[in-house]
Amino acid sequence: MSRPAEIFEALAETLDPVQVMQRFGLSREELQDLLRQAASAWQAFEGNWLLYVDGASRGNPGPAGAGAVLYDPLGQVQKRGSRFLGRATNNVAEYQGLLLGLALAREKGARRLQILADSELMVHQLNGRYRVRNPGLLPLWQAATKALEEFDAWSISHVDRSLNAEADRLASQAIDQARQGSYNDT
Repeated sequence: MSRPAEIFEALAETLDPVQVMQRFGLSREELQDLLRQAASAWQAFEGNWLLYVDGASRGNPGPAGAGAVLYDPLGQVQKRGSRFLGRATNNVAEYQGLLLGLALAREKGARRLQILADSELMVHQLNGRYRVRNPGLLPLWQAATKALEEFDAWSISHVDRSLNAEADRLASQAIDQARQGSYNDT
């Protein structure tokens, strides 16, 4: 079978399902199945808020900050936040970024949340792939798992740091502003 994207593009161009079925050699049942799969995928996506979170530490441990950016299901930024954390490790800052982001999501009424973070450790710990061995992270992991229970559905995935630039900028900005004495919790 051809790629579904090609079939959908052809349907959008022609608005003629019979022509598309002939062009791609599809039976009526195959096209119906493809449309049902698309509807199911859209329903799974629909209503999801997107949350980017990050933490930064200069010195590890050192001056640390947390940042988060929340997008509504239509892709519009609904809330940005940052927090200076004082002296902390990078892993602590990552969890604090998540907790900040979850608070923003609750504040905006999000019920279904897709979380993206560049901390593989945190993502794997929250997905149950890694155990939390660091006693300093355990209370943060517990707070995060408890906060996540308040959502109807959630997932957390690792993204490359380059795709998490705004949350990273907010975390670093909190550190810079604190050092300059002009920090304002946002």
